[in-house]
Amino acid sequence: MSIPLKIYVTPFAEKGVAEPQKWSGEAAKKALDVVNKIWAKAKIAFVINDYVEDKPLDMAKSARNNDQRVLDVLSLRHAPDNAVHIYLVNPIVNLSAGGSSYLHSDPEPASFVQWYGNDFANGRAWAHELGHLMSLDHVDVDYADEKQAALRSNLMTKGLSVGSDLTGQQISTAKSSKLVKRFGG
Repeated sequence: MSIPLKIYVTPFAEKGVAEPQKWSGEAAKKALDVVNKIWAKAKIAFVINDYVEDKPLDMAKSARNNDQRVLDVLSLRHAPDNAVHIYLVNPIVNLSAGGSSYLHSDPEPASFVQWYGNDFANGRAWAHELGHLMSLDHVDVDYADEKQAALRSNLMTKGLSVGSDLTGQQISTAKSSKLVKRFGG
């Protein structure tokens, strides 16, 4: 089963001055390869159905420190359609989140993913945001509890993590999510 993605490479601008764009079509494909390796465990694949190099989003750097605000502004630029909208953006200073998604794809399936500079980190952050669209929430790890040590490598671990593991329950939740069912899963 493949879920179609509409990719928007969206650079930022401030006061009409565009910032250099980090993402490219090639970087998006390489990151998507990482995404698909992670989600292959759940037999879920994603495919770029449309690729758009979007006009720069003129937004002050001081206004980019709220991930929900950034996602709202990005998603309001385009009408919802049958695809999942993924906005690939430059790094955002002072934003601790790797991106943001509408949990449970509500009101629409959309995410943004920051640039991290390498294929694995970009793809891992992207796979994490897609997890939110498939009804997965963050995993909080109590690092003092040795029994929770395995969760450190989980894809949905909160914070800047390198984990890419999925539990059986997470796979089940993703496969039964509204998003996966929408595309025939």
